[in-house]
Amino acid sequence: MLKAISFAVATVIIPFASYTHSQAIATTPTSYEISQNTNQSASISYERIGAGGIKLSMSEAQVRKILGKPVKVTNGFLGAVGKTRTLKYSGITVDLGEGSQPGSFNVYQIKANSSKYATPDGVKIGDSQNKLIRTYGQIKPSKSGNVSQFNYSISNPSPTIFNFTVKNGKVTEIECLDVLS
Repeated sequence: MLKAISFAVATVIIPFASYTHSQAIATTPTSYEISQNTNQSASISYERIGAGGIKLSMSEAQVRKILGKPVKVTNGFLGAVGKTRTLKYSGITVDLGEGSQPGSFNVYQIKANSSKYATPDGVKIGDSQNKLIRTYGQIKPSKSGNVSQFNYSISNPSPTIFNFTVKNGKVTEIECLDVLS
């Protein structure tokens, strides 16, 4: 028993007794900009983000007024958002988070995959990559095979995603996401 206690003291207490803290200082030059699209000429205003007449921060009532009755409604919970509600329509899905007033939900994400739902600037599913670039500017997309992701920066204090998936030169999905909605 004495050997077990001695071993515990030697392996647990002694290393902490002789621990000294030293601060690590990074010496990497920071002359770079953290961005997914450093080639983008101008950022896109928050008001230009949306699909099918739906915009980020819009209320659930406004969404239902524009799109009508959803095919499916799902309630859930996400740690970063809290209570959520997903309104599923044919070709577009709208995710809402509960605001400061209980029962009041606002749009934090829109995903469209039907040509019925265009952005406020008129880009829709099936449009060419060239039209996307003419409308929102040239950026360097991330690529995986024949699929490219065009992620445009947004001039808004909250991190906001305005992403277009392009496959074989055609827009196949539009995603708008307010990260800290």
